[in-house]
Amino acid sequence: MYKKKLGELLRDIKLLNDDQIVQALNLQKSHGIKFGDAVVKLGFLGKDDINWAIAAQLNIPYIPDLEEKYMIDPKSVLLVPYEFAKRHALLTISQAHDFVNVVVADPLENEPIEEIEHISGKKVNLAISDEKEILRMIEYVYRNREPGSLGNQADAKILDIRPEIYRILNDVGPGFEKLVYKNAICMAFEGRYAKNVNISLFYRGAVIGNYLLDILIDDSIGVILAEDHIEEEHIKSVMRLGKLRDLIAVKIKNGSWAEEN
Repeated sequence: MYKKKLGELLRDIKLLNDDQIVQALNLQKSHGIKFGDAVVKLGFLGKDDINWAIAAQLNIPYIPDLEEKYMIDPKSVLLVPYEFAKRHALLTISQAHDFVNVVVADPLENEPIEEIEHISGKKVNLAISDEKEILRMIEYVYRNREPGSLGNQADAKILDIRPEIYRILNDVGPGFEKLVYKNAICMAFEGRYAKNVNISLFYRGAVIGNYLLDILIDDSIGVILAEDHIEEEHIKSVMRLGKLRDLIAVKIKNGSWAEEN
């Protein structure tokens, strides 16, 4: 991760001089605002100028406008809880087997990036966007996700459970059988789980069969620890027919794991 502070970076690329940095630091301290906001308030640089400069210096993309319909994968957003995303002004917008793409307002803040890498077990690829734009999109994606609103208590549990399961898997470490990870997850959710649960599948109001879940958390969130790949459409069907609020499927094979949905 990049270790320099914003003032040092902007000085290195000759967008600020030492006197301007001192003025911005004084304003930052007296008004309790961020250094970049102080620079903008003093009229030294525009916010866009700062973001472009940081992106160029760190060799990461700058995305002025986030478009929810095309750029953001709602499943990837759920890697981190709403409050975490809002506090650090970041969005986990997409992911693959070994990396997750994260848009941040401050790419020089290392702690949240390290936490996402720990939660997901994946390398973080950064992009930068304006803080107000990110916060706007956080409200859009988290609060308006279907079904229902992620502002209520039940949906907040989903945001907590998904990253917690991946934190558990990473904490236990690789090389164990499925049962070891299953027991660890159950221990972490003590009092909230049922193990080896047959849920009913409904179609047009009638039960058409059952489906075995490895773990059921809070009576509405299923967990499958599979040894083989599970198709995304199958996961969606189980959620719909089983009337689940979420279904977390993890492929565990040869002591390694990957999110299936």
